[in-house]
Amino acid sequence: MSDKRSTGPVAASVFDTLRVVRSVLAPTIAKGVIKRRPLMEATAEHGDLDAKAVQLMQRLRTKYGDGPLKLSIPFRPQVLLLDAAHVAQVLEGAPSPFSPATKEKRSALAHFEPGNVLISGPERREELRPVHENALATETRRHPFFERFQMIIDEEFDDLLSNFTADKQVKWKDFAEPWFRIVRRVVLGDRARDDAALTGLLDELRRRANWAFAIPTNRKKLRSFQMRIAAYLQNPEPVSLIARLPDDRQLQLESQIAQWLFAFDAAGIATFRALALVGSHHETQEALRQESKLVAADRRFARAIFLDTIRLWPTTPAILRELTEDAHIGETMIRKGTGVIIFAPFFHRDDEHLAFAHRLNPAPWVDQEAAAPKGLVPFSAGPAMCPAHNLVPMLGSLTIGMFLQETEISLLQPAMRPDHLPASFNHFGIALQLSHRSRTAA
Repeated sequence: MSDKRSTGPVAASVFDTLRVVRSVLAPTIAKGVIKRRPLMEATAEHGDLDAKAVQLMQRLRTKYGDGPLKLSIPFRPQVLLLDAAHVAQVLEGAPSPFSPATKEKRSALAHFEPGNVLISGPERREELRPVHENALATETRRHPFFERFQMIIDEEFDDLLSNFTADKQVKWKDFAEPWFRIVRRVVLGDRARDDAALTGLLDELRRRANWAFAIPTNRKKLRSFQMRIAAYLQNPEPVSLIARLPDDRQLQLESQIAQWLFAFDAAGIATFRALALVGSHHETQEALRQESKLVAADRRFARAIFLDTIRLWPTTPAILRELTEDAHIGETMIRKGTGVIIFAPFFHRDDEHLAFAHRLNPAPWVDQEAAAPKGLVPFSAGPAMCPAHNLVPMLGSLTIGMFLQETEISLLQPAMRPDHLPASFNHFGIALQLSHRSRTAA
């Protein structure tokens, strides 16, 4: 057994490594890891690129076994996980020996949140993680500011849902404008509602972050962004997320808040995709409508649909870790400094192991946010699991409920087969048709 456990990873051939780079890594990077690129999202959907990536990884698993599979990449050792049990082990092993603060992540996030917990060492992480967990109420499905956040959602989407014509299509830009007003009010308070310049400045920094170490940080714009955040921190509004932060400049709060503003973009994408999914599954709408009448924050069905939307189309397709010391993954010894790649779409859409891989299946998510032993990790898993894994589904489910109280939803574009949902889903190309419901009927 000791000899077996000391065995290194099986290495992919140079040809197969190039195939992984071409079909898995390059499209993921091209779509925009930090800020989505519309053209590349459309290209991925048109070319069914995520399905092709999953199929390639299934062939690699057949050829090489369950891995981990070492990629023949010069100067940057990487292993690709092919076994769901290894996903659970690696995610549970954060921050050591499987650190979330990989070289790639540090180079990207340094563009707009250089002091964030995600790219901090273990000691600093111990200081910062509780700050996030307290502000985001990580351990509860009902955030203490639930009523306030519900009111904000209702206010910001009221114009969209009250003032549309029967022939109007609702597209991403129609949804995104009120969504980012919600984000600014939830995070920073009401006086940030119309601070679109703040969001625009962050978007510029995020576009640079897509290039990671290939281009330098724009320090002037970074300072400008941080100064705008600092102005809100000087007198935080009650019932905003920043009101739950400690007054401690040593915590680099601007970098912590930048992560929330960044991540709420992905939350908006997931919410809009969930609405599209509901629009292609009309049988779900009445149950969601009835649930939306409940006062409780824990809208289990809407929440489950939201989580399965992220399972179907992960907003973080590549989960990265880096070994801080020699360690085993399964029975394979992996050397310190090696990067670990978890390609979430492979596990979420692995139809060789999941009967429901390509269809809506909210049932597993009613009482959990991750099923790591099966490789199903919409918000990651383990000690480095997203600290907003309760807050974001709460906001998403409130938004779904708000829409269905007011309207019937139909998905116009793209065409979708409910029994075999596409692996790539370009949210920029979604077109929804909303039909009025009377407020008394709702």
